Amino acid sequence: MRELQPYKTLLGARRALDNGGRFYNMFARSGDEVIDHSELARAAGVYSTGAKAFLHFEMGLKDLPSDQRDEIVSSLSPDLLEKYLAQKPVSYSPSIVESQGSAGEMAIVSGYPAFVEDKTQFTGFIVLVVPVIVLVPIFDQFDVYEVYDSPDLGTSRTVIATTRGTKRLDGMHIRFGGPLKELYFEDKTSKDHGLFLEALYYTRL
Repeated sequence: MRELQPYKTLLGARRALDNGGRFYNMFARSGDEVIDHSELARAAGVYSTGAKAFLHFEMGLKDLPSDQRDEIVSSLSPDLLEKYLAQKPVSYSPSIVESQGSAGEMAIVSGYPAFVEDKTQFTGFIVLVVPVIVLVPIFDQFDVYEVYDSPDLGTSRTVIATTRGTKRLDGMHIRFGGPLKELYFEDKTSKDHGLFLEALYYTRL
C-alpha cells in the first residue's frame, strides 16, 4: 500500500502525466497535450495500463476542480480514453459499499477508519492461491479497519484491508483505493460484511 499525493494544480497534473513515457517508448512525446498508454503507466509506476494505472490516475485527480479533471481526461488518447471509461474506478461512501459494490471492481472509498483490535469479533476469511485455492483468516494477511462515513463512527461501515505492520490510520479522514474482494465466513448467520477493499493506495484528507 502506498500513500498517494493528489495533483494540486492543472499544470502539475499535466507535467506528471504528459511525461513522454519511459526511454524505450519511442512514439510518446512529453508536452504534446496527449496522454498515451506509456505515459499513464509511467506516472503510476507500472508497466501497462491496467486497472491499477487507472486507479492511480483517478485518485491523483480527485482534488482538482471538476472542469480541470475533465480537461485532463480529455487529453487521453482516443483508445486510452475508451479503456479508461470501461475500467474507471467507482467511488463509494463506506455505507453503500455492501449494497452497491461488487467483487472484482476497482473502488475508491473515503471515510474514517477504526482499527479492528479484537480479532475474535471479526472472523472473515479470504481466498489465497498458493498454488491451490485455500481460505485463510483475513488477519493472517492484512491489518483490518472498519471504515465509517463520519467521525462519530455510526453503524454503517465497510472493511478495508491494509498491508500488515503499516502505520496506524485510525482517527484520520482517509481516501482508500483498491479492488473490492469477497469475504467468506464459516457461519453464514454471523456474516456482517460481504466485501472488503484491499487498499493499494491511500490519501490523507
